[in-house]
Amino acid sequence: MSKIEIIRVEPLELPHDIVWYISGKHHISMKDFYVYIHETKGVMYVNKCVPEKDIEKIIEIATFPGRYILDDETESGKFMDYVYEAYGYPAYESIQNYHDWMLRQQDEQRAREKVQSVIPSIEKMINAGMIDEYMIHEAYKAGSDKKGKTFKNICGFSTIYTYCLGYLAGSGALREKHSPEDSGNVVDYYYGITEMLEHIDIQEMPRIYEYLKELYFSEGGEV
Repeated sequence: MSKIEIIRVEPLELPHDIVWYISGKHHISMKDFYVYIHETKGVMYVNKCVPEKDIEKIIEIATFPGRYILDDETESGKFMDYVYEAYGYPAYESIQNYHDWMLRQQDEQRAREKVQSVIPSIEKMINAGMIDEYMIHEAYKAGSDKKGKTFKNICGFSTIYTYCLGYLAGSGALREKHSPEDSGNVVDYYYGITEMLEHIDIQEMPRIYEYLKELYFSEGGEV
């Protein structure tokens, strides 16, 4: 759980950059200020008139480790409705923005740790000549031709297509006669995978991507 420093202020005591941000974005006067959480600094500026019990609940919701805080059927969702009614949309949005930011930090850290853990294996595959650069290049080009944005709009379709190609090969979805069991060693196995990739119709990559997106990124799925 992230730590948030609480700073109680009168509206006119707010730092100038926060005054500019709140008034410029929400077009409100400082007399209507109640709550603002500075994401990168981990500081919550709160109007001195806000009761302590509400401050504690705001911290609890903003740092909630789960994905959803706005479900009307949950305690957090009901409290967020209360925040909207009592303190207005700027306070409501600030809590939601901090929660979203915190989850992004967690996701990035999780991804960073996973990638770092497999880099030695990737380097071994590269050094052993297990990478079919022609196939990767074609997947990259096919993704570059796709219009629109990816699910979270973090990377382009060229990267997504390349990932999907590697995922399908590594998961065994493209496996024909080759497997670790019938190969003399791991190098032979990956050369077998490379041979299989040569028979994939690259025009099928858009369909494969849509299938994986539906499978792993549907609204009912776990992100």
